[in-house]
Amino acid sequence: MNKPVLLTVPRGMLAKVKAHAKHSAFTPDDYLAFQQREAKADYQRQQAQLAAERHQRDVKNLLERSGVQDIYLSATLESYQVYRPEQKAAISTCREYLQSFGQHGAVKNMVFCGSTGTGKNHMASAICNALNASGKSAVVATAFEIQMKARAARRHDSRLTEEKVIASFANVDLLVLDEIELGSTQDNDCKIVNAVIDQRVTQGKGSIVLTNMKIDELANHMGERIADRLLSSFYLVECYWPSYRTNKPVAV
Repeated sequence: MNKPVLLTVPRGMLAKVKAHAKHSAFTPDDYLAFQQREAKADYQRQQAQLAAERHQRDVKNLLERSGVQDIYLSATLESYQVYRPEQKAAISTCREYLQSFGQHGAVKNMVFCGSTGTGKNHMASAICNALNASGKSAVVATAFEIQMKARAARRHDSRLTEEKVIASFANVDLLVLDEIELGSTQDNDCKIVNAVIDQRVTQGKGSIVLTNMKIDELANHMGERIADRLLSSFYLVECYWPSYRTNKPVAV
């Protein structure tokens, strides 16, 4: 019976095979390590998804609603009726803000200044609707609402604390702060809104401010420190055209 012959592969040929091989074979230990890495990565992905879902539920339970008014629940940037060049520019700015939202180096904040009936709420709500539809958390709240929730949290029978209320508004992906000039001017109440803005800026989260004031008046109203932080990275959308409610022109 012939003995098996062991073939010797030249080293040069073996080197060429290894150089041109797309994948090297797993050893049993390598394959086990690979499986463990994949299982860990899959677990981390699942935990991240669960954390995101918990965050969304917590926001919904604590704030009770997105804050978007009923008439704007289906609002989109496309459904905003444009009839002036300034409005085209405003919608273009909104799209740019939305498309880059959350990206590194993107502009964080927006300020809508202008008179009533010019569509500030429609545009801001459209941004919120788009972000909420994508799985992010976006909330509309008035300054007065934030202050009232903080006041209610101070009651002895409240399940919340003032700190939790501030955190709930500070931690959402986007906060639209409406009617900032109509909030209470009492010292404690002003500090609540400022604390929310301050925490959001510190965390690098975006905020949109809606106001009937001009930008310099808004800066004076918020105070130098908060205004300086909020307005260090922002788009300014000035809405100074006739009210759509009382003067419905033909769209262009």
